[in-house]
Amino acid sequence: MKRKVALEEEIGFFHKIRNRFLISIALVTVVLTGVIMYMLAKDYYEMIDKSAQTSLARLSESVFQTLYVSMNSGISEQVQEALREAQLKKLVDSLDLYISKDVIKQFNLKQTYEPPPEIASVFDGPSHDDRYMPITANDGERAMRYIKPFLAKQECTACHAVKAGTVLGVMDLTLSLGQFDDLSKQSLKQIVIAIFVLVAISGFLLHTISVRLLFDPIKELQVATKKLAKNAGEPNIQLTARGKNEFGQVARNFNWFITKVYDINNRLQLEEKKTKELLENREEEVMRRTKEVHELNKELMRHMDIVDENVITSRADLKGIITSASSAFCKISGYERDDLIGNPHNIVRHPDMQKELFADMWGTIQAGKVWRGEIKNRKKDGGSYWVRATISPLFNDLGEISSYLAVRYDISVQKELEATLAKLTEATKRSHTDALTGMINRLRINELLQMEIDRVERYGGDLCVALMDIDKFKNINDTYGHLIGDQVLIALAKILAQTMRKTDIAGRWGGEEFLIVLTHTPIDGAVKKLNSTRRSIEADKFDPVPKVTASFGVSSFQSGDTLESLVGRADVALYFAKESGRNCVKSTADTVKPGSIEVDLNEEK
Repeated sequence: MKRKVALEEEIGFFHKIRNRFLISIALVTVVLTGVIMYMLAKDYYEMIDKSAQTSLARLSESVFQTLYVSMNSGISEQVQEALREAQLKKLVDSLDLYISKDVIKQFNLKQTYEPPPEIASVFDGPSHDDRYMPITANDGERAMRYIKPFLAKQECTACHAVKAGTVLGVMDLTLSLGQFDDLSKQSLKQIVIAIFVLVAISGFLLHTISVRLLFDPIKELQVATKKLAKNAGEPNIQLTARGKNEFGQVARNFNWFITKVYDINNRLQLEEKKTKELLENREEEVMRRTKEVHELNKELMRHMDIVDENVITSRADLKGIITSASSAFCKISGYERDDLIGNPHNIVRHPDMQKELFADMWGTIQAGKVWRGEIKNRKKDGGSYWVRATISPLFNDLGEISSYLAVRYDISVQKELEATLAKLTEATKRSHTDALTGMINRLRINELLQMEIDRVERYGGDLCVALMDIDKFKNINDTYGHLIGDQVLIALAKILAQTMRKTDIAGRWGGEEFLIVLTHTPIDGAVKKLNSTRRSIEADKFDPVPKVTASFGVSSFQSGDTLESLVGRADVALYFAKESGRNCVKSTADTVKPGSIEVDLNEEK
């Protein structure tokens, strides 16, 4: 009993659906039956009325013919007898004959009466058509009243002395429809009984078929779904596959679904078990990681303290007012944190810095970009320090600039080293440069020439060295003075700088002599190049000196050459050029053996 109640509770929702379906079918059946009954009754009464009208018309025509014959024969007794016989035989419920006043007057009849209004309207009216009037009889049943006028025919005008078509009399017939209605009601009852029997049989068949094909599978599906919801993954929850129709397919799909759910449930349970085991195993790991995170947080705080102590940082609002400053900033500037916060950054601005730099900086960061540069700042005690600054705009959630963050690195030592290096570079340059001509001096040209000799000795290639001497330079000094002689040396140095290649090296060797190193150049190419330079010197103007020429001696590197032997052979070639009349280029590459001539490179001529 309890199981049955529980099952009804499980499928209560299904019962509601089934009951609603059956009630809907019943309501539809009742409405359809009522409509059919109404239409049948309406048709039956219309048929009865038409039958009554036809019967009255035929009866009235028969009576009219009898009366007509009697009246033409002049036998009024027959007329009265025909009327009485019609009433006695109950052919009609009532039958009255009204004669027009003209007929009464013509035949001197002693009858006088006043007809009812509906009869008088037939005598007096323009229309003389038959009239059918449904009425209620004295016993409350339906009845049909028929009023028919008798019109004069053409052939009887002589007798009655009236025109054809004149109403001679009116017949008033009344026929009860009670018998017809009783027959109709009996027929309707039989039809209704037949309809209800058919509806009942149809309803029973529909109920049986729907329960078998529709409601039983749905009920079974609902019960299985309830069980599935209470105990998901139970493989024993299966539906009966009822044939190959749609519900059979639904049942097979549901059974396949249950099997899959069971498999998934098993896997989920297995995964849940593994997850629990994993969580249990990971609990210690989580605790260890939590401890590590705690230690990392502590380490991060230490690092932040280190950054605060060693990195020069500050934050400013949109107007450049300092809102925060690191301890390193306070330390390097000499200001306390309270002195910096609330003041603009120009509190540490050094007067040596140009305004254009800060204008460029503000334009960059206000445009949302990062500015980088080197700034010289002033300490509180008046001293200075250099920093390399990176200033970045910070944005809020709306993408608007909210503040500026400046990170600086102290480069004061680097700046001092750069200044010292610049001084050393300048001193080195002065030590390697000829003060008069601006060319490299003998010391530097010896260093560069030795590097070229080492390169050629190691990798091979061509290398030539030439000594150039200004012809009769002593006469220029004696004639025009040493100042003009210096101007000639300066002008000659410019010509060499213009005519030499970028890979060549030229410098002042001493006095009026210049040493030229032609790299990657064979002896023939060197002679050709030096002749071009010689002609340039000869063609140039050296006011007030009318003409200046130069002689060249050139030698090429040979295996085993040293710096001294290479330059020594060039010096010998220069001597040959002087002896050959000056203003020429001479080479001793084929006449002087390597190493046979050496010169003192430190001795100035």
